[in-house]
Amino acid sequence: MNDFAKRKTRSFAKHRQWICVLTWCALCLLLVLPRGVFAASLPVGTSSYVIEESTGVTNDPVRVHVYRSAGWQPGKIIVFVFHGMNRNAEGYRAGWISHADGNDLLIICPEFTNEKYPGSRYYNTANIMDRTDGTGRLQPKDRWVLPAVDRIIGDLIERTGAYTSPVVIFGHSAGGQIVHRYVLFGGKTDACLIMPSNAGLYTMPEKDVPYPYGLAGVPIGDAELAAAFARPVVLLLGEADVKRSKNLRMTPEADRQGLNRLARGKKFFETAKAKAEEMGVPFNWRLVTVPGVGHQGAIMGNVAMNIINEYFTTGL
Repeated sequence: MNDFAKRKTRSFAKHRQWICVLTWCALCLLLVLPRGVFAASLPVGTSSYVIEESTGVTNDPVRVHVYRSAGWQPGKIIVFVFHGMNRNAEGYRAGWISHADGNDLLIICPEFTNEKYPGSRYYNTANIMDRTDGTGRLQPKDRWVLPAVDRIIGDLIERTGAYTSPVVIFGHSAGGQIVHRYVLFGGKTDACLIMPSNAGLYTMPEKDVPYPYGLAGVPIGDAELAAAFARPVVLLLGEADVKRSKNLRMTPEADRQGLNRLARGKKFFETAKAKAEEMGVPFNWRLVTVPGVGHQGAIMGNVAMNIINEYFTTGL
C-alpha cells in the first residue's frame, strides 16, 4: 500500500471513530433528557395519541385528545377533562380551547369509548362492581377503571416532561360520576384540584348502603375516606339542573339521594361533610352552585376555569 492510500485509510478510521463517539453521546442524551425536551411530542394546537390500557372489555388502546396552547410549556397548568355519557371527548376539548388560549393551558381529554367501556358499569361506576343496581359482585382491583386515570396522567407527564405542572381534573355529568369516585377510591393522586360537575348519581360515604349508591361491599376504610376528604375538591352544581330526564337514574335507591341532580349533589356534599366531622378529620371540599345553569357542560366548564384562576391566585 502506498503512502497516499495509508493516509486515506487512517483518515477514514479516525473519521469513523468520531462518528461513533458522537452517536454514543447522542444516545446518552436521549436516555437522560426528559421526553418533554423533544417538542414534537405534543404540537401546538389540536392533536391526539393513544395509550395502551388493559381495563375495559377489549385490549384496545385509549385515545387521548389534546389541545396545547401556544403559551403552554412544562411547569404550566394541565387540565384533564372527562366527557359525559355521549363519549364526546373531542367536543369537550373544543369547549376548552378558548380557556386554554387565554390561560396558557394544556387540555387533555381521554376518550372512554362505548366499545371498550360499555354503559355506566365501565365508565360512570368504574367497574368496581359487575352490576350497577346495588346487587353487584366486587371486581378485582386491577379491573377497576379508576387506576387508568392515574396511568393516563402519568403517561402525559412523562410524554411532555411536565413534572412540575399543576394537574387539574374536571368531569361533567357521567364524567362527574367517574371523577367523584376517583376522589373516593383513587388512592394517591397527582391532582391539585378536582372538580366533579352535575353528576346524576353519587356514591355516598355511607358504609351500610350498597355500591354504587354507597360504600357497602367495597373495601374502603376510614383512612381512605380521610384521604378523600382531605383532597382539594370543588363540587360544581347547576342550580337549574333539576329536570328528571330519561338519562337520570330514577330508581328508589337513586331517588333517596334526591329527585334531581342538584338535590343529589347537595346531599352528597352534606353527607361527606357530616362524615368528616364525625371522624374528626379535615374536610377540604367546597360546594359551588351556579344560578340559572342547567345540565350544560360548556357553561360549567366556564365556571371551572374561573375556579382554576381563583385557586392558583388565592387557593380554595
